[in-house]
Amino acid sequence: MTGTIAVIGGGIAGLAAAFEATRRGAEVTLLEAEEQAGGKLVTSPFAGLQVDEGADAFLARVPWAYELCAELGLADELVSPAIGSARVWLDDQLWDLPTDAVLGVPLDPDALARSGAVSAEAVAAVEADRRRTEPVSTDHGDSVSRFVRDRLGDEVFERLVGPLLGGINAGDVERLSLAAAVPQFAAVADEPSLSRALERQRATVSDPSAPVFYAHPRGMAHIVQVLSDRLRSVVHTGEPVDALEPLGDRWRIRTRRRCLDADGVIVAVPAPSAARLLDPLTGPTPLAAIEHAGVVMATFAWPTSGVAMSLDTSGFLVPRSAGLLLSAASISSSKWAHLGGADQVIVRASAGRFGDERALALDDEALVAALLADLDRTMGLVTAPTAVRVVRWPASFPQYTPGHLDRISEVEQAVHALGGVALAGGALRGVGIPACIRSGRDAAARLLDH
Repeated sequence: MTGTIAVIGGGIAGLAAAFEATRRGAEVTLLEAEEQAGGKLVTSPFAGLQVDEGADAFLARVPWAYELCAELGLADELVSPAIGSARVWLDDQLWDLPTDAVLGVPLDPDALARSGAVSAEAVAAVEADRRRTEPVSTDHGDSVSRFVRDRLGDEVFERLVGPLLGGINAGDVERLSLAAAVPQFAAVADEPSLSRALERQRATVSDPSAPVFYAHPRGMAHIVQVLSDRLRSVVHTGEPVDALEPLGDRWRIRTRRRCLDADGVIVAVPAPSAARLLDPLTGPTPLAAIEHAGVVMATFAWPTSGVAMSLDTSGFLVPRSAGLLLSAASISSSKWAHLGGADQVIVRASAGRFGDERALALDDEALVAALLADLDRTMGLVTAPTAVRVVRWPASFPQYTPGHLDRISEVEQAVHALGGVALAGGALRGVGIPACIRSGRDAAARLLDH
């Protein structure tokens, strides 16, 4: 197929799909309901700087986002964090997360012991895992919690792995799919030692000294803007799609303004919106049943003297068990050199995760007061902030519960049977920016190859 392609949805997955389809010679029209493309990749002025409202970086050790930036001529402009260390709030204090770890799984028991974040018994559990030579014969049922607990014990999971995975997915770590949420672990699930297998995996995938994250100093929205500019007249914002209808061997896309006919369609909108368009054609699928978590991002600025804690960290995580409204704090002025300065501290405070809607239920005034109380407890605040910004992202994190990939395969088969339709987006096989880019480009490739 090299004819006309309609892309529904202008988040990063939809933009990547449009880019790939255009690159392959198709005539593309992208329809985005909002007035601005980019989805959750938004950057706006704050305290005299350009500060992201959502994701502020992408994972460097998978290729898809970096490769797109290279194609856009942005690779040489990317930056990595100035500080890589992070902390976790446990037992009413901040502990250093072991730096020699993969998603919280320690690779060096000695470094884990020095961190003080876990007990001697937990260190011994990691040492025992690293000595293990026989496979662990347990049925984890696609549960990352059961998988890690079986190998490393409850403490390592609850104090290290769980807070990291819960932060990445804004999820309930007891309900995360091993295969979908943590493919790095699933790839070594049959190995006797999880710690040693991840150590080997990391060594073969990339240079361990390479950056873990990349960002653009002008914000993630700059990448979106350059991509949108490259697509020029392809992108049409403020045009929500009302219906998708078969038209012989083509498709008709109805918006409030017009009808658009296309040879193929890529649906790159959140799962509930995708189900609204596709279920009338496929019948009910598991797409509509995917649960979502909502989060709030509150950004604060203080003079350097306004915060008591040492600022030599990129931020810290707060596990659900701590009972705080705050779920994580990113010290952006330490994490990123382009946001740093001798006279200002910028902190992005997150709240909300699956099963905890307290933050979304509060108005801005009450939310800011509650988060400042938590930040005072965790960081030590000396003065009131000089600037505050609140951004709400309701129903923004799809939850990958056990069996997720099987359900997504069922959805994809039903959509494929329609002919000329493909799916893309964060609800499928990865919530991060690189995974969404890969999803969009793969959807375009599949459609055009057929």
